[in-house]
Amino acid sequence: MSWSSGARTGRAASAAVAAAALLWAACSTGLAQEDAETDQTRPEADLVVEEVMEAAPTQSLQDQVNAANNPLADLINVALHNYYFPRLNGIPDSNANTFYLRLVTPVWRLVPRVSLPIRVIPASEPSTSVASVTGLGDLNVFATFLLTKPESNTTFGLGPIYTAPTATDPALGNGKHEIGVAALTVWAKGIFLVGGLVNWQIGVGGKSDRPRTQFIVAQPFVFFQLGKGYYLRTAPIWFFNIEEPEYNVPFGFGAGKVIPTEKVIFNIFLEPQFAMALRGIGQPAVQVFGGLNMQFFTGRKAKKADEAAHLVNQLAAEQELRSRMQ
Repeated sequence: MSWSSGARTGRAASAAVAAAALLWAACSTGLAQEDAETDQTRPEADLVVEEVMEAAPTQSLQDQVNAANNPLADLINVALHNYYFPRLNGIPDSNANTFYLRLVTPVWRLVPRVSLPIRVIPASEPSTSVASVTGLGDLNVFATFLLTKPESNTTFGLGPIYTAPTATDPALGNGKHEIGVAALTVWAKGIFLVGGLVNWQIGVGGKSDRPRTQFIVAQPFVFFQLGKGYYLRTAPIWFFNIEEPEYNVPFGFGAGKVIPTEKVIFNIFLEPQFAMALRGIGQPAVQVFGGLNMQFFTGRKAKKADEAAHLVNQLAAEQELRSRMQ
């Protein structure tokens, strides 16, 4: 009797286990089918929204890198730039350095830029006690008025330029009030940013014992993004003296990194440059251009909010249209 009862109990337990297994399998199959049906019935617009949100960080970073290198960007910009000249034409065993403090404060369609140089150059008659001259150079200001729409891929600006004789030593500046005109254009799309700056200046006043001044300066620039904020760059400055037979046409190739934060876009770069053609005593044969740009979002919050609102409205309209078509 005990053996028969145990057998019946074992068969009952086995049947209970089998029933539980069948119930679990049925529930799992039902849940899987329900998930599949849910995925199939999701509006296509929802998938579009997810794709847009996934691609947004990459697109935003591309825009931030272009803005960090765009001289016409509608951002307040504080720049620390430095040119080191290890070789000067016609002056053996000599070098020089120029540090620029630059400020850009856009107002509506006007983009003014102020540049104050601190220069170190070889003394004209070096001695054992004084081998170089250090001090402020001539202050430069130019204001670019944007003639194209802000949303355009190609931006063009034109405006006046002025250089004040603020040098603390005659060797550090031209000693003239110089006025002229500057033109600037930028094309940006995707991972590319290409443009150029040209300005012409002429001396109209200042110290009468200083030579006349008239010159043209051109700066072509190209930036190519590598991803994750890294980029390649070339932005040499070409100088042509109209009054004297002097010129300098360098070529540069460097790299940089853009680091965006919540309120500031940091941009650090280094670009060696080598003269392809030059003439004139003291013109740099080799120069190393490096710097740090800091762009602030102040003044662009309204524009960003409008762009975000436009994107949300566009996605909502697309989702509504697709839901009606199902």
